[in-house]
Amino acid sequence: MRALILSFAIIASAPAFAQEPYRAPRTHLGHPDLQGVWTNETTTRLERTPELGDRLIMTPEEAAEADSFSTFRPAMRVNGKPRTSFITNPSNGRVPPMKAGAAPDTNRRTALKPGERDTDGPELQAIDDRCILPIGFNAGPVMLPLPNNSNYQIVQTADYTVILVEMIHDARIVRMNGKHRADGQRPYLGDSIGWWEGETLVVETNNFPPEQLFRGSWQNLKVTERFTRVREDRLLYQFSVDDPTKWDQPWSGEYEFRTADAPISEYACREGEVSMPAMMLAARRREAAGKE
Repeated sequence: MRALILSFAIIASAPAFAQEPYRAPRTHLGHPDLQGVWTNETTTRLERTPELGDRLIMTPEEAAEADSFSTFRPAMRVNGKPRTSFITNPSNGRVPPMKAGAAPDTNRRTALKPGERDTDGPELQAIDDRCILPIGFNAGPVMLPLPNNSNYQIVQTADYTVILVEMIHDARIVRMNGKHRADGQRPYLGDSIGWWEGETLVVETNNFPPEQLFRGSWQNLKVTERFTRVREDRLLYQFSVDDPTKWDQPWSGEYEFRTADAPISEYACREGEVSMPAMMLAARRREAAGKE
């Protein structure tokens, strides 16, 4: 009888153990340890296809099809559920239209001055062609995956959190418990400060340069990111995009990084760049021949 009672007690207590929330390991400073190499490669995109409407979760058939595309790029899952988009707000999973009267910001990546040609000099080429930043927003913020090289290494110290990006070797440097700069400088990856809210690292970035035009905004753009280690091999990434001159309210989304199987690779973009000098040489020869 005593053994039977003990068995019931063990069974009854099992759910309590199973429901105990995950607690991330700690750094020597006592903060959640987010360090390591992570990847966000996936077939899931920032925006949801319009025909899916407000449906956030894939059907089993959709998830199986997405997973079959590539072992390295499965459907993005959050809390184990396959998502149809990163964006969760608005509910249709789409970047909201700009407010009435708002016009997209422009930059040197999208507009040349009258009389300029992109072959006039390397300074007029896109910054990804110049090996400064990757195409798209792989480095972030918002950190969006590319079909390849979407790997990141996080390093934490007392004063900084650094996110090393494999694609074109970018390094996001987050000043912990700092203040935004007021000197008018706009770093290539924006001006990032961070702080801890319990288990979550919060990173706020503003002072974006024109080269980092994101969805039509850079001058008054603010991106807030939240990093929370939810499992040993999963890092929840949440983001909010705000520009009151462009949108009536912020829009936001989330996805999960998973641990990568290998260290960050050397990208060697500049060392392997042959197209830029070839384009400049061809343009100069055409000019010398009077063809332009």
